[in-house]
Amino acid sequence: MAYDLPLVDQHGDSIPGFALAATLRQIVRMRQEPDVPRTAADSDHGGDGDRDGHGIPIVGTEGVARLLEAGPELDLTDALHGAVAGIVPPEESELAGKLGVCGFLLLDQRSARLYVTGEGLSGMVGLDVSLRDEEGAVAVGITGLAAALPSLIADDQLKYNPSDAVDPYCSEVFDLTHW
Repeated sequence: MAYDLPLVDQHGDSIPGFALAATLRQIVRMRQEPDVPRTAADSDHGGDGDRDGHGIPIVGTEGVARLLEAGPELDLTDALHGAVAGIVPPEESELAGKLGVCGFLLLDQRSARLYVTGEGLSGMVGLDVSLRDEEGAVAVGITGLAAALPSLIADDQLKYNPSDAVDPYCSEVFDLTHW
């Protein structure tokens, strides 16, 4: 399937990547629900409708602009992606290629453990991070943790954020849910 998504909003501003990804997931979920009524536009762009030059069906997304304006429904997938993106340093960072996320464990609906390796760490460590803000809304984007993590590692400051958790998949666990 091909989905036609706008990259700029009605004001000409770029739409953040997380909003596009969340909107696409929302569209796919809505299309998979059997009791959601299909519009004429949907049938015009469904599996038997329009196709691109390569024969790929084009799914009508006339409501995408409205979804993006209203704000996509963010879920834990978006929060996990935001947490990982905040931990992995950008290419221009001095830690680029020296710090990486190897996996995660969803602890509950509010937090996850990211398994991280890199220079300055004692093997694989677990970083417990929040996935929701104080009001319970899904947290996405750059957080204070993303800005602080390089100095926490370089200055051996993780030791001031210990966790009592025992995890056979890592050497140590640090509680960073307060960042």
